[in-house]
Amino acid sequence: MMDIDTVNRIRSEIKKLIDTKVEHIVHGVDSYEKLQYSRGQLSSLEELLQVIKYLLKKEDIEDDFGKTRRVSDSENG
Repeated sequence: MMDIDTVNRIRSEIKKLIDTKVEHIVHGVDSYEKLQYSRGQLSSLEELLQVIKYLLKKEDIEDDFGKTRRVSDSENG
């Protein structure tokens, strides 16, 4: 079972990768093949976030203060 900080850190890092990939698609792609490749990478990262959310949706985790919270409760803060 992962602690809440680990789950949030993983999500945060994936979201940063998504933002970087979107920026690359908008400003750095110069061919159709590179666009398709980058779109595939973006899709994979977004799917990874969904899989993590699905797998941890019902899993309870304990934070540093001894409170048990659902992983989905931690998404907003």
